Amino acid sequence: MRRHFFTFLQTHTQHTAPLDTMTRKVFTNTRERWRQHNVNTAFAELRKLIPTHPPEKKLSKNEILRLAMRYINFLVQLLESQSGQPASHSPATLLTFLKGNMERLQTQPHTWAMTSDTEAPSPGSSCDSAEAW
Repeated sequence: MRRHFFTFLQTHTQHTAPLDTMTRKVFTNTRERWRQHNVNTAFAELRKLIPTHPPEKKLSKNEILRLAMRYINFLVQLLESQSGQPASHSPATLLTFLKGNMERLQTQPHTWAMTSDTEAPSPGSSCDSAEAW
């Protein structure tokens, strides 16, 4: 039975190889475009959550990730300083805190973005420009 199936596949592949190859390429390209769209959508959503000045400033994906990490660390430190004890790092606790303090966080200078990182920004990035803060 196994040998017959292999023979069938060989024969079938010889006659339909160009069509199967093209179908696979189209499917693969479509899947990759969909994946890339999902990644870009996620970055756009994350970008909306990171306060910068000016707000419409274009950031690279690398900059978005770095600023998001800094912002999260800043929010954890802020939470710890207000409670006087180490913050619970649970998402629910952080979200509750953010909802109560969103207006104040948006009007304060963004000291979280001015903290130094051990890694330098990528060439041509705006992470080190004064406009970003």
